[in-house]
Amino acid sequence: MKRIISALLAAVLLLLFAGCKSAPQPEPNQIDGVWKDSCGLTEYKFSSDGTMKMEALNLGSFKGTYRVQGSQITLRYKVVVKNVKETYKFRVDGDTLYLNNRKFKRKK
Repeated sequence: MKRIISALLAAVLLLLFAGCKSAPQPEPNQIDGVWKDSCGLTEYKFSSDGTMKMEALNLGSFKGTYRVQGSQITLRYKVVVKNVKETYKFRVDGDTLYLNNRKFKRKK
């Protein structure tokens, strides 16, 4: 009897886990283009060759690179003499890019 219950429990667990899927991972080319935040303070331009340009507060622009790994994006750029490395969880939903909880709209 214990074997039957164990076998049934194992079968139920296998069926439950078989239905679980991981969240879809964003494709790197989904972020190609220009993205601006709703306040107009920050703008990112991502190119398919892994380069990026960030403009902040219309005070300056910073060139660098980006790398996508799964649902994370790492930006590297230089501000004056300081190297900056920022990693965000990101996703693209239509014309909206989310970097952590910050929203950016695709410029057309």
